[in-house]
Amino acid sequence: MDDNKAEKIALFRYGLIAPLVLEPLPRGELTRRAQQIAARLYDIPFSTRRQVSVDTLLDWTLRYRRDGFAALAPKPRQDRGQLRAISPETAALIERLKRQNPHRTGTALLRELAPCQPDATLSSATLYRFLRARGLTPRQLLLEQTAASSHKKYEAERANQIWQSDMLFGPWVRRPGPAPHPGKMQVFLQATLDDASRLIPHAQFYPDQGLNSFLDCLRQAVAARGIPTRLYMDNAKIYRSPQLARIAASIGILIVHTPPYQPEGRGKIERFFRSVREQFLASLDPQALLSLEQLNERLWHWLDSDYHRREHSAIQTTPLLRWQRDIDHLRQLPPATDLRRLFFHRLDRLVRRDSTFLLHNRFFEAPPELAGQRIEARFDPLDLTHVEIYHAGKPAGDARLVDAVVNGRTYR
Repeated sequence: MDDNKAEKIALFRYGLIAPLVLEPLPRGELTRRAQQIAARLYDIPFSTRRQVSVDTLLDWTLRYRRDGFAALAPKPRQDRGQLRAISPETAALIERLKRQNPHRTGTALLRELAPCQPDATLSSATLYRFLRARGLTPRQLLLEQTAASSHKKYEAERANQIWQSDMLFGPWVRRPGPAPHPGKMQVFLQATLDDASRLIPHAQFYPDQGLNSFLDCLRQAVAARGIPTRLYMDNAKIYRSPQLARIAASIGILIVHTPPYQPEGRGKIERFFRSVREQFLASLDPQALLSLEQLNERLWHWLDSDYHRREHSAIQTTPLLRWQRDIDHLRQLPPATDLRRLFFHRLDRLVRRDSTFLLHNRFFEAPPELAGQRIEARFDPLDLTHVEIYHAGKPAGDARLVDAVVNGRTYR
């Protein structure tokens, strides 16, 4: 199985078990949550199945806790070529019949299945094991049909359990360039907010609203305030990127996308943006065109000296004091972790015969022995001075920007 296929499967599995591994659960709660997850239907990558059993979820959970994200990648089956107790055709028929009528009994199912398997008889024990594993018991099916469609007010119990993230269209600033007429450009505010304390782990104005800006904001938020358990965002394309999914799985964050046209899950950050407009942006002199750096310096000063230290009516204290109350429970990355490398982008590239490849409209040079080979480039999109090369999943050196003048002086 190729690396891309294995990674997609591992990311899907992580998305299912994230609620089981990212926070300590009381006795019995792990199994209950696994049953809720198993009761739903999914589009499973590279599979015709639609459900995952409780036992499989618990096995993936154990693997992740023991060996991390890499352990979720699929491994070749040891029983390949052997017959299963229930064929895929029979399994699909059982699921269809049970979903048509959740109260259909096992005896009734066996009676209806009998004409479909003239050469073999399905035992009641095997059938009931299959129904439990697929989440096809009456209780699970009814729970699935009535699954949470209502929107209730919620609040995280502790800091860093839930973060919300969103983007706000910001003001116009002075465009970098030579005086006296450098021009102006609009900037965009990327922000994260802690649900329990209303504290802002990080917020910053950027010259664009793309994925790179969001990931830079998230990286600084994690560096400053630790790792959130869940991160609530909308369904924008940048928030569904494979880069974000890989980063979240690597450091243990569950990404939650709020349904379209239903912003209730991000109400607190919308309220923060209102404060930004009414208190921070309204205080700026509209006649003085700031640079992007000056605008961000004023934003951070307002957050530290005003917003974080002003009592919030909903929590009856200041965001900073409320966040500090849970400081002993916060998840932090190990001290030796290179956070910047965790946020590296990964892109596949084909090395040309002259040992170069194109990355972000710039040519880089790879080691000569990789000419004609496919590689994976890992890099910080905001700083292309350091690009790492991986070949067949293993480090293969660093790439450097092509300098045609220097190359022209080199004897070949």
